Amino acid sequence: MKFFGVFLATAVLIFGFVLGWNWNSFTIFLENRESLMEGSEWVPKSGSLRGLSEFMGENPANASVASVVIQNPDSSIFFEEHRRRVMGTTANLFILIGYAIEINNGNISGEELLDTEDIHRYKLTGIEESLHRETFRTARQRGWLINENITLNNALQLLAEYNDFSIADYLWWKLGPSYWDHLPSLLNLSETDMPLPYSGLYLAISPGIQDASFREIEEKWQHADPAEWRDLVIQTSSIYINQSTHRTEIQQYLKRNRLGNSFIEERDGLNLFPKTTAAEMVMLLGQMIRGELISEEVSRFVMDCMRWPVESQRGIERDFSDYGALYDNRMGLMNGIDFGTSAYTGHTTVQALFLDNLPIGFWFHASGGHMHQDFMQRLIYDPALIQQMKQVIK
Repeated sequence: MKFFGVFLATAVLIFGFVLGWNWNSFTIFLENRESLMEGSEWVPKSGSLRGLSEFMGENPANASVASVVIQNPDSSIFFEEHRRRVMGTTANLFILIGYAIEINNGNISGEELLDTEDIHRYKLTGIEESLHRETFRTARQRGWLINENITLNNALQLLAEYNDFSIADYLWWKLGPSYWDHLPSLLNLSETDMPLPYSGLYLAISPGIQDASFREIEEKWQHADPAEWRDLVIQTSSIYINQSTHRTEIQQYLKRNRLGNSFIEERDGLNLFPKTTAAEMVMLLGQMIRGELISEEVSRFVMDCMRWPVESQRGIERDFSDYGALYDNRMGLMNGIDFGTSAYTGHTTVQALFLDNLPIGFWFHASGGHMHQDFMQRLIYDPALIQQMKQVIK
């Protein structure tokens, strides 16, 4: 009896401590338990690349793929490549391009020191906070922080690897809103939106911040003039980063309520984020590989930023002689753009994968193992997966 009494008391204490420590996460999942069943019929197939490819084939409204072999374009794979999709943080490609241009033109120095305290000011409480901490922990471990300053070059490397919202917003504002107005014409883009500050985007879809229900926000902006939405996002971000009292109030609200959206609302809110097509993204990557993305120097700079997996992913050199990527993985969305030279064939492939508006239950299972990253890498060198995708498209 004493033994079982001590055991039971210890178990209750540990369970209570763990539950209390993670109470917010527990209640969030409890409130969203129904949405976690969404797409449950696909969950058994979420553990294999074949299953993921079959999901794409049967759900073309949720998937776009473009995979182009530079040396052999006739073997390319295209699936829903012209449908506009949510970019998520793959939009950071344009921040990398913008800074590559300005550094190459001599307007900015890559060795310029950025104050990390200024960067932290852009952080949204409760939104990707753990990723933000990991980003700067990595910077410290690599010796990139000098008296709490970091060079622009190293900040861009961290952006490519971690997609930290704070770094992205800081760099977005450093070039300024007007800069992004002329970049699409410079890159000859017609279907691709330019990035917007993540702080403004997330606060603009928060019911508590906007004092309206999410569905009211969605209904108002879904068919509105894109320029008006863009102005709202920019203004919302500007107020947040420049008015300290307002920022503190927002942070307190986010600490209590996060965004105040359900899982489904947060996923649906991403439809208001900047979009692109797999076809246009692959076009840009192809120009980059050929050294034609503005110039050879700009192309090389962006490629170097994207090569972070070569250092971070163990064993990648077995399958690739060169590889670079930007990935994203957030509520109902798994995206990626990459380039890679197969160690087996020597051929270089550029790719874009966009999976958006995914059923929440399916996304939770598929995203946990970063399946989209494995899928994209294998689509470059694995003949079986390449044949499987061609069969799916047929």
